[in-house]
Amino acid sequence: MTILVTTPNGTVGRYVTEALRDRSDVRFLVRSRAGAEALGRVRGEVVRGSATDAADARRAVAGVDRLYLAHPFAEDQVAAETALGAAAAEAGVHRIVKLGARRFAGPGCVPDAVTGVHDTIAERLRSAGVRELTVLQPDRFLQNFLPAAASIAGGTLPDPAGPGARGYVDARDIAEVAVAELLAARPVGGEIEVSGPEALTLPELCDRFGAVLNRPVRYADVPLDGAWRAALADRGVTPQVIDGLQGLYANYRREGVARLGDGVQRVLGRAPRSAGDFAADLLVPALHGA
Repeated sequence: MTILVTTPNGTVGRYVTEALRDRSDVRFLVRSRAGAEALGRVRGEVVRGSATDAADARRAVAGVDRLYLAHPFAEDQVAAETALGAAAAEAGVHRIVKLGARRFAGPGCVPDAVTGVHDTIAERLRSAGVRELTVLQPDRFLQNFLPAAASIAGGTLPDPAGPGARGYVDARDIAEVAVAELLAARPVGGEIEVSGPEALTLPELCDRFGAVLNRPVRYADVPLDGAWRAALADRGVTPQVIDGLQGLYANYRREGVARLGDGVQRVLGRAPRSAGDFAADLLVPALHGA
Protein backbone atom coordinates (compact mmCIF):
# COMPACT_ATOMS: atom_id res chain seq x y z
CA MET A 1 0.00 0.00 0.00
CA THR A 2 1.22 3.50 -0.89
CA ILE A 3 -0.56 6.64 0.31
CA LEU A 4 -0.24 10.10 -1.29
CA VAL A 5 -0.87 13.13 0.94
CA THR A 6 -1.58 16.46 -0.75
CA THR A 7 -1.30 19.85 1.01
CA PRO A 8 0.74 18.23 3.81
CA ASN A 9 1.40 21.64 5.38
CA GLY A 10 -2.26 22.73 5.40
CA THR A 11 -4.43 23.32 8.45
CA VAL A 12 -5.59 19.70 8.44
CA GLY A 13 -2.75 18.31 6.34
CA ARG A 14 -0.09 19.12 8.93
CA TYR A 15 -1.81 16.81 11.41
CA VAL A 16 -2.23 14.13 8.76
CA THR A 17 1.50 14.49 8.15
CA GLU A 18 2.31 14.15 11.84
CA ALA A 19 0.36 10.89 11.98
CA LEU A 20 2.06 9.47 8.88
CA ARG A 21 5.56 10.98 8.80
CA ASP A 22 7.22 7.84 10.22
CA ARG A 23 5.73 5.49 7.60
CA SER A 24 7.81 4.46 4.62
CA ASP A 25 4.72 3.85 2.46
CA VAL A 26 3.57 7.49 2.39
CA ARG A 27 4.35 10.04 -0.31
CA PHE A 28 3.92 13.78 0.25
CA LEU A 29 3.16 16.21 -2.58
CA VAL A 30 4.48 19.78 -2.14
CA ARG A 31 4.58 22.63 -4.63
CA SER A 32 7.95 24.11 -3.80
CA ARG A 33 11.26 23.78 -2.04
CA ALA A 34 9.86 25.94 0.76
CA GLY A 35 6.98 23.48 1.12
CA ALA A 36 9.42 20.60 1.36
CA GLU A 37 11.41 22.43 4.02
CA ALA A 38 8.26 23.24 6.00
CA LEU A 39 7.30 19.58 5.88
CA GLY A 40 10.38 18.59 7.84
CA ARG A 41 11.87 15.14 7.98
CA VAL A 42 9.65 12.27 6.85
CA ARG A 43 10.42 8.62 6.33
CA GLY A 44 8.53 8.36 3.06
CA GLU A 45 9.00 10.15 -0.26
CA VAL A 46 8.58 13.87 -0.94
CA VAL A 47 7.46 14.80 -4.47
CA ARG A 48 7.58 18.38 -5.73
CA GLY A 49 5.04 19.45 -8.31
CA SER A 50 1.72 21.14 -9.05
CA ALA A 51 -1.56 19.25 -9.06
CA THR A 52 -2.68 21.35 -12.04
CA ASP A 53 0.27 20.17 -14.15
CA ALA A 54 -0.70 16.92 -15.87
CA ALA A 55 2.82 15.47 -15.84
CA ASP A 56 3.33 16.35 -12.17
CA ALA A 57 -0.03 14.82 -11.28
CA ARG A 58 0.74 11.56 -13.09
CA ARG A 59 4.15 11.36 -11.45
CA ALA A 60 2.69 12.01 -7.99
CA VAL A 61 0.03 9.27 -8.22
CA ALA A 62 2.13 6.60 -9.94
CA GLY A 63 1.98 3.43 -7.84
CA VAL A 64 -0.36 4.99 -5.27
CA ASP A 65 -3.27 3.03 -3.75
CA ARG A 66 -4.85 5.68 -1.50
CA LEU A 67 -4.98 9.46 -1.70
CA TYR A 68 -5.67 12.23 0.81
CA LEU A 69 -6.96 15.04 -1.39
CA ALA A 70 -7.14 18.63 -0.22
CA HIS A 71 -6.53 22.11 -1.60
CA PRO A 72 -6.99 25.60 -0.13
CA PHE A 73 -9.86 27.72 -1.44
CA ALA A 74 -8.45 29.49 -4.49
CA GLU A 75 -9.16 30.14 -8.14
CA ASP A 76 -7.50 26.87 -9.17
CA GLN A 77 -9.07 24.60 -6.54
CA VAL A 78 -11.49 22.76 -8.81
CA ALA A 79 -8.86 22.35 -11.51
CA ALA A 80 -6.23 21.13 -9.05
CA GLU A 81 -8.37 18.60 -7.22
CA THR A 82 -10.16 17.21 -10.26
CA ALA A 83 -6.93 16.93 -12.29
CA LEU A 84 -5.19 15.05 -9.51
CA GLY A 85 -8.25 12.92 -8.81
CA ALA A 86 -8.64 12.01 -12.49
CA ALA A 87 -4.95 11.12 -12.74
CA ALA A 88 -5.30 9.03 -9.59
CA ALA A 89 -8.30 7.12 -10.95
CA GLU A 90 -6.51 6.49 -14.25
CA ALA A 91 -3.45 5.23 -12.35
CA GLY A 92 -5.55 2.75 -10.35
CA VAL A 93 -5.87 4.59 -7.03
CA HIS A 94 -8.88 2.90 -5.49
CA ARG A 95 -9.49 5.07 -2.41
CA ILE A 96 -9.65 8.84 -2.07
CA VAL A 97 -10.29 10.66 1.21
CA LYS A 98 -11.25 14.20 0.25
CA LEU A 99 -11.36 17.20 2.56
CA GLY A 100 -14.60 19.03 1.88
CA ALA A 101 -16.94 21.22 3.93
CA ARG A 102 -20.35 20.79 5.54
CA ARG A 103 -23.34 22.10 3.61
CA PHE A 104 -25.46 24.95 4.94
CA ALA A 105 -29.03 24.05 5.76
CA GLY A 106 -30.63 27.15 7.26
CA PRO A 107 -33.42 29.22 5.70
CA GLY A 108 -32.10 31.78 3.27
CA CYS A 109 -28.77 30.03 2.76
CA VAL A 110 -27.61 30.01 -0.84
CA PRO A 111 -24.73 28.14 -2.51
CA ASP A 112 -21.40 29.81 -1.83
CA ALA A 113 -18.14 29.32 -3.67
CA VAL A 114 -16.12 28.09 -0.69
CA THR A 115 -18.35 25.15 0.21
CA GLY A 116 -20.03 24.63 -3.16
CA VAL A 117 -16.86 23.63 -4.99
CA HIS A 118 -16.64 20.43 -2.97
CA ASP A 119 -19.83 18.98 -4.43
CA THR A 120 -18.53 19.74 -7.92
CA ILE A 121 -15.20 18.06 -7.20
CA ALA A 122 -16.77 15.02 -5.51
CA GLU A 123 -19.11 14.45 -8.46
CA ARG A 124 -16.19 14.60 -10.88
CA LEU A 125 -14.28 12.09 -8.78
CA ARG A 126 -17.22 9.70 -8.85
CA SER A 127 -17.54 10.18 -12.60
CA ALA A 128 -13.84 9.38 -12.97
CA GLY A 129 -14.50 5.96 -11.47
CA VAL A 130 -13.03 6.27 -7.97
CA ARG A 131 -14.12 3.07 -6.23
CA GLU A 132 -13.92 4.20 -2.62
CA LEU A 133 -14.59 7.87 -1.91
CA THR A 134 -14.81 9.44 1.53
CA VAL A 135 -15.77 13.13 1.63
CA LEU A 136 -15.11 14.77 4.98
CA GLN A 137 -17.54 17.59 5.72
CA PRO A 138 -16.22 19.52 8.72
CA ASP A 139 -17.69 22.60 10.33
CA ARG A 140 -15.56 25.68 10.92
CA PHE A 141 -12.02 24.99 12.16
CA LEU A 142 -11.04 26.16 15.64
CA GLN A 143 -7.53 26.61 14.25
CA ASN A 144 -8.88 29.54 12.22
CA PHE A 145 -8.78 31.56 15.44
CA LEU A 146 -5.05 31.09 16.07
CA PRO A 147 -4.07 34.12 13.92
CA ALA A 148 -6.19 36.21 16.31
CA ALA A 149 -4.34 34.88 19.39
CA ALA A 150 -2.85 38.26 20.28
CA SER A 151 -6.25 39.95 20.10
CA ILE A 152 -7.82 37.15 22.15
CA ALA A 153 -5.08 37.60 24.74
CA GLY A 154 -6.06 41.27 24.87
CA GLY A 155 -9.67 40.30 25.58
CA THR A 156 -11.33 40.59 22.15
CA LEU A 157 -12.20 38.08 19.43
CA PRO A 158 -13.19 39.96 16.26
CA ASP A 159 -15.02 37.85 13.69
CA PRO A 160 -17.52 38.31 10.83
CA ALA A 161 -19.52 35.07 11.27
CA GLY A 162 -22.39 36.69 13.17
CA PRO A 163 -24.74 35.46 15.90
CA GLY A 164 -25.36 31.85 14.90
CA ALA A 165 -24.18 28.72 16.73
CA ARG A 166 -21.72 26.28 15.14
CA GLY A 167 -20.03 23.00 15.94
CA TYR A 168 -16.52 24.47 15.86
CA VAL A 169 -14.15 21.57 15.23
CA ASP A 170 -10.52 20.93 16.09
CA ALA A 171 -8.56 20.20 12.90
CA ARG A 172 -6.75 17.44 14.79
CA ASP A 173 -10.04 15.52 14.89
CA ILE A 174 -10.57 16.00 11.16
CA ALA A 175 -7.06 14.69 10.50
CA GLU A 176 -7.57 11.66 12.73
CA VAL A 177 -10.77 10.79 10.88
CA ALA A 178 -8.94 11.21 7.56
CA VAL A 179 -6.07 8.97 8.63
CA ALA A 180 -8.46 6.32 9.96
CA GLU A 181 -10.27 6.28 6.60
CA LEU A 182 -6.98 6.07 4.71
CA LEU A 183 -5.67 3.15 6.74
CA ALA A 184 -8.86 1.18 7.39
CA ALA A 185 -9.36 -2.21 5.81
CA ARG A 186 -13.02 -1.24 5.44
CA PRO A 187 -13.53 2.53 5.56
CA VAL A 188 -16.82 4.09 6.59
CA GLY A 189 -16.83 5.93 3.27
CA GLY A 190 -19.38 8.30 1.82
CA GLU A 191 -20.03 11.73 3.31
CA ILE A 192 -18.88 12.15 6.92
CA GLU A 193 -19.89 15.30 8.81
CA VAL A 194 -17.32 16.29 11.43
CA SER A 195 -17.96 18.83 14.17
CA GLY A 196 -17.14 19.60 17.76
CA PRO A 197 -19.25 18.28 20.64
CA GLU A 198 -21.59 21.28 20.96
CA ALA A 199 -22.99 24.14 18.91
CA LEU A 200 -21.57 27.40 20.25
CA THR A 201 -22.31 31.03 19.48
CA LEU A 202 -19.24 33.22 19.22
CA PRO A 203 -19.89 34.78 22.67
CA GLU A 204 -20.09 31.24 24.08
CA LEU A 205 -16.87 30.32 22.29
CA CYS A 206 -15.26 33.39 23.86
CA ASP A 207 -16.44 32.14 27.26
CA ARG A 208 -14.78 28.75 26.61
CA PHE A 209 -11.54 30.46 25.64
CA GLY A 210 -11.72 32.84 28.59
CA ALA A 211 -12.23 30.01 31.08
CA VAL A 212 -8.98 28.41 29.94
CA LEU A 213 -7.06 31.69 29.66
CA ASN A 214 -8.40 32.85 33.03
CA ARG A 215 -9.39 36.23 31.62
CA PRO A 216 -12.58 37.63 30.05
CA VAL A 217 -12.82 37.46 26.25
CA ARG A 218 -15.56 39.29 24.39
CA TYR A 219 -16.82 38.83 20.84
CA ALA A 220 -16.65 41.83 18.50
CA ASP A 221 -18.80 41.55 15.38
CA VAL A 222 -17.03 42.50 12.14
CA PRO A 223 -19.50 43.72 9.48
CA LEU A 224 -19.18 42.31 5.98
CA ASP A 225 -18.68 45.76 4.51
CA GLY A 226 -16.26 47.65 2.34
CA ALA A 227 -13.77 48.07 5.17
CA TRP A 228 -13.70 44.30 5.71
CA ARG A 229 -13.12 43.70 2.00
CA ALA A 230 -10.43 46.38 1.85
CA ALA A 231 -8.57 44.84 4.79
CA LEU A 232 -8.47 41.49 2.99
CA ALA A 233 -7.34 43.14 -0.25
CA ASP A 234 -4.53 44.89 1.62
CA ARG A 235 -3.31 41.45 2.73
CA GLY A 236 -3.12 40.33 -0.91
CA VAL A 237 -6.37 38.34 -1.05
CA THR A 238 -7.76 38.28 -4.60
CA PRO A 239 -11.23 39.67 -5.42
CA GLN A 240 -12.53 36.20 -6.32
CA VAL A 241 -11.47 34.77 -2.97
CA ILE A 242 -12.90 37.80 -1.12
CA ASP A 243 -16.23 37.25 -2.90
CA GLY A 244 -16.16 33.59 -1.88
CA LEU A 245 -15.42 34.41 1.74
CA GLN A 246 -18.20 36.99 1.79
CA GLY A 247 -20.65 34.35 0.58
CA LEU A 248 -19.39 31.91 3.20
CA TYR A 249 -19.71 34.35 6.10
CA ALA A 250 -23.12 35.48 4.87
CA ASN A 251 -24.27 31.86 5.13
CA TYR A 252 -22.81 31.59 8.63
CA ARG A 253 -24.97 34.59 9.54
CA ARG A 254 -28.09 33.15 7.91
CA GLU A 255 -27.95 29.58 9.13
CA GLY A 256 -28.73 30.03 12.82
CA VAL A 257 -27.89 26.92 14.82
CA ALA A 258 -25.88 24.45 12.75
CA ARG A 259 -26.51 20.76 13.17
CA LEU A 260 -23.72 18.71 14.68
CA GLY A 261 -21.89 15.96 12.80
CA ASP A 262 -21.24 12.51 14.26
CA GLY A 263 -18.12 11.73 12.24
CA VAL A 264 -15.62 11.63 15.10
CA GLN A 265 -17.76 9.26 17.15
CA ARG A 266 -18.69 7.14 14.13
CA VAL A 267 -15.15 6.70 12.79
CA LEU A 268 -12.97 6.98 15.89
CA GLY A 269 -15.36 5.75 18.58
CA ARG A 270 -14.83 8.73 20.88
CA ALA A 271 -16.20 12.20 21.50
CA PRO A 272 -14.69 15.12 19.58
CA ARG A 273 -12.30 17.53 21.27
CA SER A 274 -13.95 20.55 22.87
CA ALA A 275 -13.18 24.24 22.41
CA GLY A 276 -11.64 24.11 25.88
CA ASP A 277 -9.35 21.27 24.82
CA PHE A 278 -8.27 23.31 21.80
CA ALA A 279 -7.63 26.40 23.90
CA ALA A 280 -5.54 24.50 26.46
CA ASP A 281 -3.54 22.53 23.89
CA LEU A 282 -2.99 25.10 21.14
CA LEU A 283 -4.27 28.59 21.96
CA VAL A 284 -2.34 28.97 25.22
CA PRO A 285 0.99 27.89 23.60
CA ALA A 286 0.29 30.30 20.71
CA LEU A 287 -0.03 33.14 23.22
CA HIS A 288 3.40 32.27 24.59
CA GLY A 289 5.00 31.90 21.18
CA ALA A 290 5.37 28.12 21.42
